[in-house]
Amino acid sequence: MSEKPKISIITPSKNTGRFVRETIESIRAQTYENWEHIVIDGVSTDGTLDILRKYPHLRWISEEDGKDDPFKKGFAMARGEYVMFCAFSDGYLDKNWFKKCVEVLDSQREISLVWGIDQNMLENGTLYSIDCNSWFENPPPDEKDYIYHWLKTCKLFHERDFCVRKNIVNECYPSSGSWTSGFRTFAYNFNTLGYLPHLIQTVAAYGRQHRDALSRKDAINGDEERSGRKYYSDVKKYGEKIVKGEIEHRYRDGSGNILPDKFNLKEFLELNNESKFDKVIKGLIPPIFIWFKNKLLARYRVYKNMKKIREDLTNHMKGVK
Repeated sequence: MSEKPKISIITPSKNTGRFVRETIESIRAQTYENWEHIVIDGVSTDGTLDILRKYPHLRWISEEDGKDDPFKKGFAMARGEYVMFCAFSDGYLDKNWFKKCVEVLDSQREISLVWGIDQNMLENGTLYSIDCNSWFENPPPDEKDYIYHWLKTCKLFHERDFCVRKNIVNECYPSSGSWTSGFRTFAYNFNTLGYLPHLIQTVAAYGRQHRDALSRKDAINGDEERSGRKYYSDVKKYGEKIVKGEIEHRYRDGSGNILPDKFNLKEFLELNNESKFDKVIKGLIPPIFIWFKNKLLARYRVYKNMKKIREDLTNHMKGVK
């Protein structure tokens, strides 16, 4: 790791010490090494700080978080050209993920964000379903065409699954609010401003479900529901304004420069008009069969990936003892 890192990984922390070492080691297992890891701790009392002190490569602070978004604090400390976000309890599965992100962002100036596919994990460490498993066979529209998919689905970038240019975070991430509303606002600003994402078809990271997750806190205080309603409403309104001709959607490169390509309204409308054939097929196939097929595909994908992932992490953990 050099004095001027290429990537800054920002991690919020609050009494999730039981997951700290696994998250850190999933980052240290990456084949790409020019990164820094920043931890923003909210004065943990469960032994988290004792673990952090054992890793001298970390840059970390521990202070009362109040209403401040820990990701914004970490971003203010970041020195990297590119930024990643990964909470303690989550981690990376593809050990070449950082390398893949840097290769795309370094070579393609039009791309502002690289993202991958996410896998779910139970609190006990068991990996199960892969989010958007169908994307391996049928990926969504990408780069300049992604806007059509986003306007139709409102799909969010999972924070642990993407690597983004720092100047884009500075422009698109909100200055106030919780981390839940923060990433929704980021996705809205990123897409409406015309920045381009690029999907890499790999299981990049895992997201662990556990009782101390930040999302549970936001769900309890109602911020999850409020920010969700606002986000979906705003996306719908933006699409309606494009269709009505009230605004013109334009694309931008990674430096914010306007690109010559223009939004294809005809293509957007065609994607949103379901064919009569598709409607008939959906009516004939019982939903339970579709659900069962998706479950089988997800389990098959988990079976293929889990053994190799665990072997890689186990071997790395043995090497650091």
